Amino acid sequence: MYPLFESVCIENSQIKNEQYHEARFRASYMQQYKTHPTYSLFDGIHLTNLDKALKYKLRIGYKQHGTRFSISEYENSIPTSLQLVNDDTISYAVKRNNRKKLNNLFKQRGHCDDVLIVKNGFITDATYSNILLTDGKHIVTPSTPLLEGTCRARLLDENKVTEKRITEADLQQFESFQLINALNDFDDTRWISIKNIQR
Repeated sequence: MYPLFESVCIENSQIKNEQYHEARFRASYMQQYKTHPTYSLFDGIHLTNLDKALKYKLRIGYKQHGTRFSISEYENSIPTSLQLVNDDTISYAVKRNNRKKLNNLFKQRGHCDDVLIVKNGFITDATYSNILLTDGKHIVTPSTPLLEGTCRARLLDENKVTEKRITEADLQQFESFQLINALNDFDDTRWISIKNIQR
């Protein structure tokens, strides 16, 4: 069994955000096993016979003493409507194969594509993505994510977004949002009206 995993984007036959995935792997491994890993996340992975025109998802499962991986073609599938749900007990600071609580929240999406999780009064994440919000001038992301995504981390390092504590009531301050993750990077043409977040 491989309890932890990373989902990685391959474009133009190149691994995207490799250093951020490696850093999160090392932090997650330490949290899970209380020791440093003796291997790299990308050990033994060779990208061959890939079509440079296509995007691929590289999924790497890992445990204390090894990894397994799969590569599959990926088509963008980004939710455009969100249902707010509350859960003050959920925790998902490490990417685990056990997503039972997230899956149960996803079932509460109603007619929306996904849920936006509120924990202890603060906005966190959708089930597979971090969220960005804009008032038309500034781009922010909640400082209370369930999972610190690799795309989110890079955007913060590049000063393209800033962190802010955001409550449910604060959402009315924003014009639009977009969801980001390792497979779906920031795109300034992909903003969605804040009205698509249902209370």
